[in-house]
Amino acid sequence: MIKAKHNIPARAIYNKSVSLLLKHEFNRFVLLNEFPGRESSRGLIVTPNHFSWWDGFFAEYLMKRFTKRIPYVMMLERQLKKYRFFRYAGAFSIEPTSPASVLESLGYSKEILNSKDNYLIFYPQGEIQFYETDHVSLKNGLEHLSRKSEFDVLIVSFKIFYNESKKPSVCCRFGERFSSEQLKSDYESYKRSFIENIRLTDSDLFYKKGIDLFTL
Repeated sequence: MIKAKHNIPARAIYNKSVSLLLKHEFNRFVLLNEFPGRESSRGLIVTPNHFSWWDGFFAEYLMKRFTKRIPYVMMLERQLKKYRFFRYAGAFSIEPTSPASVLESLGYSKEILNSKDNYLIFYPQGEIQFYETDHVSLKNGLEHLSRKSEFDVLIVSFKIFYNESKKPSVCCRFGERFSSEQLKSDYESYKRSFIENIRLTDSDLFYKKGIDLFTL
């Protein structure tokens, strides 16, 4: 397993590069609602839907508007070996085909969550899936973590859409906030809330007012 190795200069370069990249590739980055709740004194897991290569960049760009916590993200080992620079920006590896590697990565995730200074981007789907909610399935990694540690969980969804510009825009929406105790006792409620938050309709994308984070 490859662990994250945060480096302040590397993080500064990464943040600037991601901001420039997103603004070059997308027309707007629209947040439809407000950050749910206040910061807590526990570790935090942010759980976005996983539909594209962009998802980790979206989540970090969004969260740095609302928290000063240090980000971590789980990344496929073959991808992290290819893009090793991401290690210095908080990425660590997982090899889904190896049960031992999965357990090791989950154990490392627990270490990350032991500090209120950190947050972890975690994809409960475990793999890239379509937007359509009929196809959404969640793995049990998050439920496993809830039995091993105490933390808060924040649902967020992203969707790419086209409107008046030749470049697509990003639409995002926060969902409910859960505790690890709630996940442990009723994981099905979390799953329902996660899937419901993905349901971004045409009305949400085109007619609801939101905040363009590119302009802030």
